[in-house]
This record gives sequence, structure tokens and C-alpha cells, in this order.
Amino acid sequence: MNKKNILSGLATRRTVLASLPALILGACRKNRSDPKKITMRPRVFLDGAAPIPILDEYDFTSVQIGTVANILTDNPDDRRFALWFSLDRRSATTLQKETIRNIGKRLHLVIGGQTIGVHPIEKSISNGVLPFVLSSIAKEDRALSLFQELSISLVHIRAEFAENKG
Repeated sequence: MNKKNILSGLATRRTVLASLPALILGACRKNRSDPKKITMRPRVFLDGAAPIPILDEYDFTSVQIGTVANILTDNPDDRRFALWFSLDRRSATTLQKETIRNIGKRLHLVIGGQTIGVHPIEKSISNGVLPFVLSSIAKEDRALSLFQELSISLVHIRAEFAENKG
């Protein structure tokens, strides 16, 4: 098996695995939360600020996984995993204001008290999508597992929020 076939197989496997939570959750979405399925509550903190999150689990609407080139190596196959969080409209406005005020600082993605990823603020984020490079997760299976668990948790967090809202 040549390298091109192996890479193609990996890309196909990633696509299938990345779409599994959406398929599973689409079948069981009844707008009812199940607290047992909320295993992760992501929060975003600003570097050097008070230990109060600028975004919490109720601000996220969805998450996607992908890879980015590792600029610290010449190997084109060396990739880092990243999560892209989509925010609701109010949270996207909050993020835009915070990133305008804090260019040069970093945002930290914290789950369960552990920093999972960072995002350096280089400019305003105005599209409501916040990417984080996973700083401590280098293995594909761990990154996919984190993504799947976050996807399930976010669906149930959104349902929990809707139940409590009205």
C-alpha cells in the first residue's frame, strides 16, 4: 500500500468519525437534556485576567475538529489537531469586543480545570467561530474522542439551557 492510499484512507476515516456524533445525535434529539451525557463543560479564559470565564458552556452552539500544519517542523505530514467552536449571536458579539480589547493576549480553552488549547489573539474575531489548537493532544484517537465527547455534551447543554429558559 503506498503513502497516497494510506493518507486517503486516514482522511476518509476522519470524515466518517467526525460525522458520527451528528448522525447519532440527530436521531436522538428531542430537546431533552440528559445530565449523564454532559461530561464536559468547556470554558474560555483570557490570559492575565480575573479567573472568570469570558465564555462558558452555554455560549457554544457546536464544535468541529480539524488539523492544522505544525509550523515547527518541515515534515508536511506533521499536523496538530484543532477544535473550532461556533458561538451563539450574543456570545459572538462578546467575543468580538474582548478580542478587540485584548490583541496580543491569548484565550485558553479549559475543560475540567485543565487547559486543553490556546488561541493567540492577533485580531478581532467577528465571525462567531473560535478555533483552538489542542496543545496537549497529539494523537488522533484522543483528539477524536475529545471531539465526540464535546459534541454530545454541547447538544445536551443546549437542551438543558432551553429547558431552564422556558
